[in-house]
Amino acid sequence: MPGGAEAVRAERRARAAAAGVVAGAPGAPATLGHGVPVGEAIIRSAWIGTAVFIVATAAAAFIPSARIAAVVVDLALLLAGSVIYFWGWALAAGRSRDDQISLWNLILLEDAAPTRVRARLLGALAVQVVLAGATCWITAALAFGWLVPVWGLAHCELWGARYGVFPARDMPAKGEADTKSAARVPVRRGAARRGRR
Repeated sequence: MPGGAEAVRAERRARAAAAGVVAGAPGAPATLGHGVPVGEAIIRSAWIGTAVFIVATAAAAFIPSARIAAVVVDLALLLAGSVIYFWGWALAAGRSRDDQISLWNLILLEDAAPTRVRARLLGALAVQVVLAGATCWITAALAFGWLVPVWGLAHCELWGARYGVFPARDMPAKGEADTKSAARVPVRRGAARRGRR
């Protein structure tokens, strides 16, 4: 049986295989069970928020009376996205005890998610950024659209924190850990003096 770090890596690989999540090469499996994409609820939520943003922005661009409503939508997506972001951060902090997680891989999902999942989540984020940039010059109300990409980033991070595949941390073998712990035990002064005598 593998011991120490090898046992952790083996367990991680088994969990990733059971979840059907394999990061890396294009075309890697992205489904769980009967063809249901892993983390589908997170992906749908990202696109639902994006669709609401598109409708609100389009209405505000042509109907001045809809601009206040568009600002409310943008602020609501910002606040909800912030909650989701910190939720994902807390999940990632818990996983970081066993996994090596970088912000780049966690939020942009590079080498952490299947190509299909990454394309859908980053696609929603890209739509938000492009739409905000294309309409922010029309009126000050539409400039609030630059707050909306927090929604997309938060969903990328939440998916990565819950389902992303990251390399396991190198954990010392049991004997090595015991040796290091013993080396850190402080020696009392009285005992040290007795040892000198």
